[in-house]
Amino acid sequence: MTIALSIFAALLLLSLLVMVHELGHYLAGRALGFSILEFSIGMGPKLLKKSKNGTEFSIRAFPIGGLCRFEGEDQEANSERSFNAQKVWKRIIVVISGPVMNLLFAIVCSLITLLAFGDFMPGINEVTPDSPAAVAGVAVGDVIEKVNEKPVRFYFQTVDMIRAVKTADMTLTVNRNGEHKQLTLSNIYNEELGRNLIGVTISQVRVRFGFGASITRSVNYVTATLVETFRFFGRAAQGDVTGSDAAGPVAIVAIISEAVRSGGEYVMRLLVLISASLGIMNLLPIPAMDGGRLAFMIVEVIRGKPIAPEKEGMVHFIGLILLFGLMILLTYNDITNLIRGQLG
Repeated sequence: MTIALSIFAALLLLSLLVMVHELGHYLAGRALGFSILEFSIGMGPKLLKKSKNGTEFSIRAFPIGGLCRFEGEDQEANSERSFNAQKVWKRIIVVISGPVMNLLFAIVCSLITLLAFGDFMPGINEVTPDSPAAVAGVAVGDVIEKVNEKPVRFYFQTVDMIRAVKTADMTLTVNRNGEHKQLTLSNIYNEELGRNLIGVTISQVRVRFGFGASITRSVNYVTATLVETFRFFGRAAQGDVTGSDAAGPVAIVAIISEAVRSGGEYVMRLLVLISASLGIMNLLPIPAMDGGRLAFMIVEVIRGKPIAPEKEGMVHFIGLILLFGLMILLTYNDITNLIRGQLG
């Protein structure tokens, strides 16, 4: 596939994720009796449009977004079906339905990926002679399933879990040719390095899972993405984030287009990550995003009356301007990294 086609495919996939998000708002709003003026896929001039039940459905020229526009979102209600005329619990459901739909979509994509391709687990690639692992009987080809009885759900967790052990001894549960073995490793703390060292080299091993296990792993993956997102913001608050740690639109398109050229499995795994991240980011209390609207509704519940729509609309407008500024900054950063050869 050519680079141009892969970039176009990446834009379509991004539009798919945005459509899923907006579809969550639409379905909840339709079910709860809201007046929906427009449901659009893409941005820019309208290529196709059709009106039904008071809603205009359209496909726009540029596959880089979408929208679900409700009557009376940021102004006084004009009818009983207007957004701001609805009870606050209904508005809360409509607002959170977009992010929730992204999270559910991530779980479904993850489930399909796991059933089709399996997942990667930590396999023992090398054992250092006379190391704690060698003495305990760890062998090349073992697949690590548990560290101190805690399940290893994802490959990337393994090293952190081993280093987090606070005792001098630990147990490893491994799968050896279909047989589960629990091995006890002693004296794992290395004084010279100042951390645990068991004496193995691990590599990714593809493992297949059943339907039930795949569902559990899919939910765990979305949960892990949530935790990592908050860790990222924690590091950002401490100034421990560089420009290469944050991806803007150019970087995301470059990464997805590279995945498209690599094959379906890579695309599915990336869709899971981006959809989960999109859902989580939209739940954060940032003005102009769903989490920002949700914050105003929570304030409304607490004080017993809503904040004036014009004031709330102004806050979201300012937030939108700041978000555009952030997107421009991230885009500049993406282009700079691209020129330096750090993307895709």
